[in-house]
Amino acid sequence: MRSGRGWRAFHSEFDRKYFGRMVLLIVITTMVMSLFGLAFETGPTQDIAVDVLNLDDAAPGPSVANAIIARMETGSTVRIVNSWSSSDEDAFQRSMDDLEAGNVEAVIVFGSNFSVGIATWIASSQNATSATPSALILYIDSSNPMAAASVQAEVQRSAQLVVAFSYDLSFPVNVVPVVVYGDGTDMRDFMAAAIAGLLIFILSLMPVLNGSNDDGDEELGSQGAVIAAKTMSSLINGLAMSATVLVVSFLFGLRMEGSLWAVFTIFSLLAMASSSLGLLLGALLKGRAGLTMAIFPLLLYPAILLGGIVLPISSVPSYLLPISYMYPLTYAIDGARLVMLNGFGWDGCWIQLLSLILYTMVCLAIVWFLGRMTARSGAAGKRDKNGR
Repeated sequence: MRSGRGWRAFHSEFDRKYFGRMVLLIVITTMVMSLFGLAFETGPTQDIAVDVLNLDDAAPGPSVANAIIARMETGSTVRIVNSWSSSDEDAFQRSMDDLEAGNVEAVIVFGSNFSVGIATWIASSQNATSATPSALILYIDSSNPMAAASVQAEVQRSAQLVVAFSYDLSFPVNVVPVVVYGDGTDMRDFMAAAIAGLLIFILSLMPVLNGSNDDGDEELGSQGAVIAAKTMSSLINGLAMSATVLVVSFLFGLRMEGSLWAVFTIFSLLAMASSSLGLLLGALLKGRAGLTMAIFPLLLYPAILLGGIVLPISSVPSYLLPISYMYPLTYAIDGARLVMLNGFGWDGCWIQLLSLILYTMVCLAIVWFLGRMTARSGAAGKRDKNGR
């Protein structure tokens, strides 16, 4: 008897649904790990966008600046987006505009007497006299500490290799970092906005996603009221969570360079946008609770990998960016870092704010449309039943 009951228990556990769930787990694991491999193909310390401003007057010898630039181009750490020379008007201002806009992480500037300074240093070393090393100025955005450290190390290494191989001398170049944004930022500051955004995203998405499976029988006229009530509830929850994030950030001394109200608004809108995404998915799943649990990893892990939590959006491969921008978390983290680390106000994050508002409106409009279609089909079914 006992063996029979044990066999039935095993038979009940390992039924067809079990093998279906196992296949689903294998598929989800394969997709997430493949996405990780694609997203981190270059990694956060490779393919970092920089601008180069080469003002070096190489007379009377070859340009050492050109040799250093060529050496950097052969590596994988930096990717030179724009390279300007002394003949380009307003080149410095244009490169600073790129840095301010977040198009590049650093601007590398070779002074007008860079090669001459190295030649002078070589002559002085041969004559046992002293000379000031040539200055290579690095204007850098330190709000991403990993990228900032990697760029500075690559510039230093490239300059040292060029001088060592070309002149068989020690390093006569002084790399001068000038922090434009994010001075003193560490990894805790960099991750703060991401962790806060991820927490609000999950806490706003999951309750609505799990609780929206019983809304398919709503009356046609009450559909808008139900959506409005859920949206208002998520906004109030978002206000509470955003205020909590700011209080905890203050208590732990996390960096907050920009407007508190801007960060507060970004995280509040993230809660509303995440809730609207949950409503949309719940309407599409139509009460299939099993699918809800299966689809959640496909929501969470791509959001972690592609939402800017560890890997900045600027480092995400271009062919994966459409997936990144399918998540409201992406806009919130990007905007929050601009405010918290770079010191921007409303003018620096208005695109992210507008994106979160539009994201919410589009999701809710689709939910409302699907609700009306469901209610109409249900009403038609009742009429047909009564008519019979």
